[in-house]
Amino acid sequence: MNITQVDLSEYSSLKIGGKGNMVTVYSLEELRNTVIQARNAGYTVMFLGEGTNTFFSDDLVRMLVIRLAANTISHVEDEDYYYVTGDAGVIWDDFVAYTVDRKMWGLENLSLIPGTVGASPIQNIGAYGVELADVFSELVAYDTQKNEVVTFFKEMCGFGYRDSVFKKDPSRYCIISVTCKLSKSPRPVLGYKPLDSLAEKKDITQSMIRDLVIATRQSKLPDYRLYPNTGSFFKNPIITPAQAESLRAKYPEVPLFVSNSLYKVPAAWLIEHVAEMKGARVGNIGVWEHQPLVIVNYGGVTSEELLTFSERIIAVVREKTGIILEKEVNYIE
Repeated sequence: MNITQVDLSEYSSLKIGGKGNMVTVYSLEELRNTVIQARNAGYTVMFLGEGTNTFFSDDLVRMLVIRLAANTISHVEDEDYYYVTGDAGVIWDDFVAYTVDRKMWGLENLSLIPGTVGASPIQNIGAYGVELADVFSELVAYDTQKNEVVTFFKEMCGFGYRDSVFKKDPSRYCIISVTCKLSKSPRPVLGYKPLDSLAEKKDITQSMIRDLVIATRQSKLPDYRLYPNTGSFFKNPIITPAQAESLRAKYPEVPLFVSNSLYKVPAAWLIEHVAEMKGARVGNIGVWEHQPLVIVNYGGVTSEELLTFSERIIAVVREKTGIILEKEVNYIE
């Protein structure tokens, strides 16, 4: 087990974290041996992709971060579908590009989401009306408790809004590969702005959707390599009809979206119009001026400073509306 001590802030797109230990593994056997040796040595084990939805506490010297290096993509097909498999280490947007280049339908709305294929089921990543669960077929994972490789089909994953069984128990399963089931027939999802602008066009292609998604994300979201961030810091709250009625009475212009007899309210709208914190900044931590869901580290911010700032946003929204914002980002401590 070749452990390297690293600055974990370099493995967080928020650039926040202290010293920790890391191992990169290249095979299933190496993964098994590393997990067993690490736990025998008293380490807490966690698995990490690109760290684009993660920040760390300032002292994790008893934690071992394991990264998987495998990064191949392959596919098979039947009469109606493609089944595309990516290793955990594949960059997610490379995976999407692979499918779009081959005229496969299903992932184009998820273009430019940062991170790896292995991390995608943990959060059940989603954007512009599509979630990974919509196109998920199966995944292969290493169960560290049972010391065995297991296959998860969709109904076993407990997918919810930015949620899964893997998120609830992050140190148990190491995702090895993910397979998506993608249609050969056109299935554009254009319900969200600005994709609805394509609805009247003929012969819509995956590339048209992907290009518009990329342009939109780049116009709203800061590049984490220039302005460290994790994209959406908070989940969009799901509220009851009674809560929706109360919220609309106080804020008539609030956008609400029906979600299984409940309502989804955009967290970005709450941060901008209720908390009035769009562009707010305390020291070197602040809300991005073009997208209130994004919190940016402008330099040298500690995990404590970030938590304090985010809790302030949560407190203001809760005080004014009774709605509790929930963090989407993963905090490792």
